[in-house]
Amino acid sequence: MSKQQTITLEEAIEQLMLLENQIKQLQTAAAELEARLLQLSAVEEAIMGIQGGAEDALVPLDSRGGVLVRASIKPLERVVVHAGLDIFVEVSREKALAFLREERASMSKLLDAYRRELAKLTQYYTALRSAVEQALQTGQQPARQ
Repeated sequence: MSKQQTITLEEAIEQLMLLENQIKQLQTAAAELEARLLQLSAVEEAIMGIQGGAEDALVPLDSRGGVLVRASIKPLERVVVHAGLDIFVEVSREKALAFLREERASMSKLLDAYRRELAKLTQYYTALRSAVEQALQTGQQPARQ
C-alpha cells in the first residue's frame, strides 16, 4: 500500500513543466529513431534491388538527395559500411545486410523502450495535471503518490 505525499501547487506545476520537457525530448528521440529505421529499411531494399548491378542509377552526392549523378553499378559483391567513430569498412554484401538487420533490431528495441517510457510519463503527467486542475478549482494542495 502506497502512502500519498502532499506537495505544494508550485511544486506540482514545476513537475508538470519538467514532465512536458521530458515527454518532448522522448518524442523527438523516438521520431529520430523511426526515421533511422525507415532509412535502414530503404538501404537494405536498395542493396537487395541492385545486387546484380544497375545500368543507369541515380546516386546522391549529398545526404538529402538534392544532387544526383547518373552511374552504372557493378554487381554488388562488396559494400562499404560505417563501423563507427568515422571508420568505414568494406565487407561482403551478406555481411552488410546482416549489419543493417542487426542495427535495425537494436534500434527497434530502443524505440520500444522509448515508447514504454513515454507511455509512463504521459500517464503520470495526465494524473498530475488532473490533480493540479482539481486543486486549482478547490483551492487545495495536489496529492502525489
